[in-house]
Amino acid sequence: MIRPITEEDAAPVRAIAEECRPPGYEPGTDPWLLAQTGHRILVATHNDEPVGFVRWWDEEGVAWFDLLASVRPGAGRELVRAVGRAAQDAGLRLARTVIPEETIFEEYFGRLGYFPIARQPLPGGSPGLVVERRLPLLTVREQRRSDAAAIGDLTGEDPWIFEQGTRPGWFVASDGDRVVGVIAARDAGGGVANLRPPVLLSEYEGRGLELWMIERAGLYAETNGFHTARVPATDELDALRRDLEDSRWFREETPDGPAYVRRFTGDRLELAAFPDD
Repeated sequence: MIRPITEEDAAPVRAIAEECRPPGYEPGTDPWLLAQTGHRILVATHNDEPVGFVRWWDEEGVAWFDLLASVRPGAGRELVRAVGRAAQDAGLRLARTVIPEETIFEEYFGRLGYFPIARQPLPGGSPGLVVERRLPLLTVREQRRSDAAAIGDLTGEDPWIFEQGTRPGWFVASDGDRVVGVIAARDAGGGVANLRPPVLLSEYEGRGLELWMIERAGLYAETNGFHTARVPATDELDALRRDLEDSRWFREETPDGPAYVRRFTGDRLELAAFPDD
């Protein structure tokens, strides 16, 4: 699971930093104190224990990140992807970092879609490469005020509510600046999040975006303390049943009717890890 750093993370995250010594880290630096002075710090956890962290920031419309460190396979990759999602939510189109030159990191970041664009010394003066990824225009991101009218058109909800600001648990599928789909996660009580079935413009149906939207809403549920998420079964989702089951959404009978249900077990970071992570 990826989430913002908390005060309880201070000691274990500092221990990870001291063990890994990522580029840009100065011995004795407290990542929790960095977070208190305006830095954005994301933490990867496994079974509720921190296993990695990264810092990121917005610099002239570009998302930069550094201090990437992990002590569990897969955590580093998930942190890099989380930075990309956060950048897209902020409307940014590019993500960059600086890596040591002529090392395995160039191949590793290449697998994640990052490629060299310039040379820039690392802190301390050793040779470094700036690697960059152009973030996809088609994405699933948090709802913004400017999405209000499109959300209203797609869902029938009152746009005025969304004009007041971001509503927790609401996400849109967007193609550039155009909103093409909507999904939401709501508290059903007892640690269960009910997902509103994804709705898409007709020309975007059948592309598998529904699964992407469900996964994004499910990630919100997981990172906000829910142990279970469920989305009502529809004909459109039944057509994606195999893909949903591959992502651990299983069709079950619930008190409210058939639904695809996922129970969070804290093992998200186990999947498809790079051996050199």
